[in-house]
Amino acid sequence: MNIAIKNENINVMNFLDVEIIKTLDGSFTKEDLERELINLYYNKVILDITAIKNYYDQDTLFNFLSYWEPSRIILVLNNTEFCNNPAFLKKLVEKGYYNFSKNASGISFLVNKPNTLDDVKKYLEGETLYNPLNKNEITAEENYYINKNKKQKVIGIKNITPHAGATTLMYMMLKMLKVNYSVKGIEYLKKDSIFFNSEDIISSDSLEDLKIKLKTLYTFDIIIIDLNDLDGSEICDEVLYLMEGGTIRLSKLLKSGQNISEFSNNHKIILARSTIKDSDIVNFTYETKINIFYNLTDFNDRENNSKSVGTLLNKLEFKI
Repeated sequence: MNIAIKNENINVMNFLDVEIIKTLDGSFTKEDLERELINLYYNKVILDITAIKNYYDQDTLFNFLSYWEPSRIILVLNNTEFCNNPAFLKKLVEKGYYNFSKNASGISFLVNKPNTLDDVKKYLEGETLYNPLNKNEITAEENYYINKNKKQKVIGIKNITPHAGATTLMYMMLKMLKVNYSVKGIEYLKKDSIFFNSEDIISSDSLEDLKIKLKTLYTFDIIIIDLNDLDGSEICDEVLYLMEGGTIRLSKLLKSGQNISEFSNNHKIILARSTIKDSDIVNFTYETKINIFYNLTDFNDRENNSKSVGTLLNKLEFKI
């Protein structure tokens, strides 16, 4: 006896030649499973990948799958770039998930004759698409812009002084933009955003993974990425650079050897967590030789709106 968990892949799930004792329909979290499947005995789980909430987030995906032993899962993939990506298939096999297919006959076959490592070792032999240690090793096949939604706007946020508030600004921008747009936030490498407990933010642990996620999010109007140490220029339409104006951090920045003055002529520098009045920005620029794109006064991230963030979004030509 088997169970089926389905969502968008109905053309496959509805034509399975498999005995099913229970079917779940929708998008689920691991916690949902614990409620739905308590005291239920079954052999295999036939799992539509789109039934995993935020399945394109690697941590979420494998945390969800960890509810079962890998040998009990038969994963129904869809025909998207995310599921077709060799790096994703390689990761599945490395984690012990050998049974996956995109068609009903393949799924039915795997229920009766599960794959062994020998059956899927070909996925381990393929070259990784991207080596993060070599920035020049980006092929045309994986280039995000090949299939980018031209109406989508991808905004990167990056701290140029420590703890300038990139994650918090991303969170606040998403809250305000989602009133009029479909939005998604991605935090690259770190996971500070989990403390906001927001379903609008996912994480990414490599440039390769980030590009895969961007491709799966092509229907969203706006993507905001907390870049951390990533340059971001190749995947973002524009990048906002956050800088605090406090004496110590500003002095360290000016003495770091970076030509921040020249950098500010061609990039959008935001004075973050600012206590400087707008009327004093001219004097600030004169003294520091840093051109300021926007003076962002401090805001309360517990509120749903911020006048200061709203003005920034208007300046970026978003409707608020």
